[in-house]
Amino acid sequence: MVDLSYRSSLKNIAVEEPIDLLVHRPLGYVIARLCFSTPITPDQLTIVSMLVGVAAGGLVWASLGREGFGLLPQAAALFVLSAVIDCSDGQLARMRQSSSSFGRMLDGAVDAVVQVAVVPAAIAHMFVRRGGASHADAWLWAIAGVLAILAGMRHTTIYDHYKNLWARNATAKHADCDDLEDLDRELASARAKGPLSWLDLFRFAMYRTHLQLVAATMRWIDPHIPTSFRAMPPYTEARGERYARAQRGLMRAWSFFGVGTHIFAMALSIAMNRLEAYIVLRLVLFNAALLALVPMQRRASREFFTSETAEDQGHA
Repeated sequence: MVDLSYRSSLKNIAVEEPIDLLVHRPLGYVIARLCFSTPITPDQLTIVSMLVGVAAGGLVWASLGREGFGLLPQAAALFVLSAVIDCSDGQLARMRQSSSSFGRMLDGAVDAVVQVAVVPAAIAHMFVRRGGASHADAWLWAIAGVLAILAGMRHTTIYDHYKNLWARNATAKHADCDDLEDLDRELASARAKGPLSWLDLFRFAMYRTHLQLVAATMRWIDPHIPTSFRAMPPYTEARGERYARAQRGLMRAWSFFGVGTHIFAMALSIAMNRLEAYIVLRLVLFNAALLALVPMQRRASREFFTSETAEDQGHA
């Protein structure tokens, strides 16, 4: 019997972002449940989420130069709706047990498109509101906005990798654990079957860029973890319990760094016409939290993965 419960639509509860559990996932479940018995596919929901996100960016651009809030509250609502639909595609795939790497690739590519649609528009709106090219204050906040977005990309990358590390080491399900070598093999296999569409080429390219960013980021953040998922020992229940016991608190902290939190915080700041609040939150609070978390995470990773290496050598 097919499990259509809300819980069946979630990832492992330990890695879910709090804002997703409070807002995005419950609403996404309604959409996924309505679509379950229809021909609508998760990929089609992903495309709809992109179109809604692009529309949100269009409303922010349309608000440039207007007095007061203009269309910003509506833009923020569409931005959140885009995140809700983006959650629903994965929830539908899990309910149908049809998750795939192609779906993850498309999901990541669409996230990038939505960010490109909304973020420059939000920064431009703040720039004009603060006086434009003739005011140094406007330039400083615009530069800070760009830095906040770049920091946000790194933050979400870190969360995404620790989420996948949890799946690989604490559970028997490794659906999201893709290495760069796996992607290259999948691309070669897809090309052998015939010409790829522009959409397939786009999502392969975006996902490859994402995996490269993950690798570069994690070399700096946590050098004690293996460089690939396939280099990690196979899952066992005892090993999974040991990993979960050591990493549960850290995983909960990292869950605040995910893309759902990023989108919701930015949407609130856009709705209030105060992108500056998001910039300060991202550059100050999140980076301060990062400075505290990284040493603790490195210590936990060193203790877990180094002890495993020692045990393996002892058994050899």
